[in-house]
Amino acid sequence: MAKVTMADVARETQVNKATVSRALKGDPRISLATREKVWEAAKKLGYRVDTVARGLSSRRTDVVGVVLRDLGESWVGSFLSGVERVLARHRMEMLVKEANDLDASSRSAYQRLLDRKVDGVIWASDAPFPSGEDGIPSVIVGNGEGDPSMRVLLDEEVISRNVLSFAGGRPVSYRGGDRPFFPFLEGLSSIGREDGMVLWDGDLPSLDNLAEGILLCGDRSILAPLMVPHLPWPAFDMGHLSARGLINVVREKGVRPKEIKVSSGIVGVERSDLGY
Repeated sequence: MAKVTMADVARETQVNKATVSRALKGDPRISLATREKVWEAAKKLGYRVDTVARGLSSRRTDVVGVVLRDLGESWVGSFLSGVERVLARHRMEMLVKEANDLDASSRSAYQRLLDRKVDGVIWASDAPFPSGEDGIPSVIVGNGEGDPSMRVLLDEEVISRNVLSFAGGRPVSYRGGDRPFFPFLEGLSSIGREDGMVLWDGDLPSLDNLAEGILLCGDRSILAPLMVPHLPWPAFDMGHLSARGLINVVREKGVRPKEIKVSSGIVGVERSDLGY
């Protein structure tokens, strides 16, 4: 079967090859109607964009590097799912690397991404972001060190207010485990008070320690069967936000804020959702 070419798509849509090329690249100079017509024709004919050739001509790879501190953590799957969904809508791919809190590890991961000519980096590691003179667009998820193009943060004030509202006047006792997501909630603890609402963050306690009035911050897939009030990891939405922020920078479209904040709104006793 003969390979479908851009010339075939041009004949189908009755436009020239240059217009087809620009339409497939999402060039804003081409009207939305024409772009949709070109993409419909390309899909109908089975035309596939040659990403290698397009990269050589545009000096872009349409690949985004994602650096995580530990690929084995429970929230990683949800985070990458959020990133993948956003990048897919822009016909971009991701290349995932792991970097622990060692400076040498983070620099090695970053350099490998630069060697692959990625168009941008989403940094979700505790290791300092090795920003330099390369000028690559970047998003840091969290309070890690570095000077990115954009940063995605949790809105500590809003989350704290929502937790207190959920407590309903009861004293709060914060108990943080390893690598907690909400360490700032320790400020809500009532000194010397162990009654009221116990707030676990990080490693989950043993089932024997669970009691009424506990609000857990952890993996929803683990917590849901326990039927206890809980906050999910803020990974899925932050994955969307970090990817969207990076797309803004890479595509040079729309508003490009230096900082985005994510708040957690508790909407029920057995589950909660993140909004942005």
